[in-house]
Amino acid sequence: MNEPLAKQGLTALVDQLILEQGRLDPLELLMACDYLSYADYESWRLGRVPHLEAVLRVPADQAAEVLARAGLYAAAQGLAAEPLEHRAWGAAERIIPIGPAEAAHPGLVRGCATAFAPAADRRQLDLFHDSQDQLLEESVRTALTGRRIDAAHAALTRLMALDPRHPRLRRYLHLMQAVEDLPALPPAEQLQALESMEPEARDLLGHRTRDLLAPMWAALAAALAERPFDPDAPRLHAGYAWARAGRHPAARDAIESQPAWRSRPTLVLAHLEACQRMLDPAAARRDWALLCWEHPQEAQRNLDAEDLADARLRRLWIQFGDADLGLATADFPAWLLFADRGMAAAVSPDLVPPGATGDAYRLLHAMVSGADDMPRRKALAQLRPGLLKLYLAAL
Repeated sequence: MNEPLAKQGLTALVDQLILEQGRLDPLELLMACDYLSYADYESWRLGRVPHLEAVLRVPADQAAEVLARAGLYAAAQGLAAEPLEHRAWGAAERIIPIGPAEAAHPGLVRGCATAFAPAADRRQLDLFHDSQDQLLEESVRTALTGRRIDAAHAALTRLMALDPRHPRLRRYLHLMQAVEDLPALPPAEQLQALESMEPEARDLLGHRTRDLLAPMWAALAAALAERPFDPDAPRLHAGYAWARAGRHPAARDAIESQPAWRSRPTLVLAHLEACQRMLDPAAARRDWALLCWEHPQEAQRNLDAEDLADARLRRLWIQFGDADLGLATADFPAWLLFADRGMAAAVSPDLVPPGATGDAYRLLHAMVSGADDMPRRKALAQLRPGLLKLYLAAL
């Protein structure tokens, strides 16, 4: 279960969402907090689950409290509150519930019913009443992201009749044609088409592009189910497509079905991301350890990335490098045994490779697990004197 967000972490998430999306949407915040997976959000929007509360990863009290804190912060930044209602995707457009009819959590319902946007944007939305073409364009966007292509065509036809020179008219037509042509293409061409249409879709639909394209990525993943991983075409694999669809358990299963997947750093990294999205930090740490031992250059390149999703691991990696004791990337998992004590439980000594790196890990694992004695310290001093020095300093 997720821990409650600290104030600093929550305000950073809110700021990021406002920067990326131009507003604070409560459902987007729940997903950014990992309180709600995209796959479960999609199931709720499609009416496959009775209400949102049934698929939250945290108790309703915790989600409601985060939404309330985020709302207070957004309001203090001068953002204006605007009412929200949530409608089902697909043909049956209807309002869908946040909680059970007789016992919905009032704080969760209240938090999900309000978005926050800059005051200037709020005034611009009010001008829609005086601008029919803006209303119609918003209808096109809402229909596309709600997966109602017929409704999008109807709204676009009305927009065309009202303003034949609308600057984005041809771009919407091109996007919808690409969406309708996609199922007839072979998988390799589907992949190319999806990746080609995404920038255009994102320019027209913003972050809601994900809602339009997710089922197409899922369909491609299903079509690739029997295709083995090809290092010359790493994205033409079900694991990649499932991840793009937001279906991380399916992505993980597709990767694990590949023989010797651990020997492929691309697949290990994809597996790692799926485990993180599934809130399985122990499995993610095992993947990081494997990368450090078997693919140290890939591990270093990804750990050096400033936008590493695991911010805590990034800080630990920097601390490890600052020690400047000549330790290699392959020694990072052993250092984590005493720098981040959860490593011992996550990565068993049975998993380590043969050789000095593995021997050092096994020694330290025993030492942090209560079997710290002079013979082990002497053995570690011979293998990795830098690790012993840092271990003793951490006691």
